[in-house]
Amino acid sequence: MATTAMVAAATIALGACGGGGGGGGTASGGGFVDGTEVPVGVEQGIKDVIAFARQLIAATSETSEPVLLGNAKLATSESDEPADL
Repeated sequence: MATTAMVAAATIALGACGGGGGGGGTASGGGFVDGTEVPVGVEQGIKDVIAFARQLIAATSETSEPVLLGNAKLATSESDEPADL
């Protein structure tokens, strides 16, 4: 439950970032890739992928539930510099 709330908070935060890059996903009503707990932004921009990963790391504990990744396709970049998580 807590993980779902954290993912929802990350979605709101990522929605404010805007994103960029190509690609796309299919959004369900809550801004997630259909059939996943992954915000749509992670399919659209590498900055959203990094923000989502950092959010998941911050929320990780021994009791946290796994996040449903399904068939989400994370954005990649050939030009962005590597980022610390």
